[in-house]
Amino acid sequence: MKKTILVIVAVAMLLLSHNTASAKTLEQVKRQHYEQALKGPEGQQIKASVKKYSKQYNVDETLILAVIMTESSFNKNAKSPCGARGLMQLMPGTFKARNVGNNIWSIEQNIEAGTKHLAGLIARHKGNVYLALSSYNLGGAKVPIQGAVPKAAKHYVDKVFYHKAIIEGSI
Repeated sequence: MKKTILVIVAVAMLLLSHNTASAKTLEQVKRQHYEQALKGPEGQQIKASVKKYSKQYNVDETLILAVIMTESSFNKNAKSPCGARGLMQLMPGTFKARNVGNNIWSIEQNIEAGTKHLAGLIARHKGNVYLALSSYNLGGAKVPIQGAVPKAAKHYVDKVFYHKAIIEGSI
């Protein structure tokens, strides 16, 4: 019994004394994932589409990228259990209502529809991005036009802004 405890203590001390200078923080890992996701032809297409539709619909580029990072982790083939699809995890009805094309899996069409949808939600909530993100997450009808972020969406909204800070390099 004493030997077991001594071994456990020795292993714990070894782990604690390990040089952690090479250990990466979660923010560093996420930043590296973000940078890696935007390399190559698909990454360039994501960046170009975000830039284009950010300007067209007057939505902050880093906000769009943060939504993509939160929703799909830059996986254009992502599909949620509830049926949301693509980079911006749009429900088929939401995608169709945005009238941007007929291929929800297309990088460009998905980003245009998602950005157009987000811009509409920001306008609906009179510029309140927190409530707009709540609506994006829960569905527009479930979020009041003004007021506090619903508890059901608070974690989502916090995560989007966390990813936005990582993308901006502020953490």
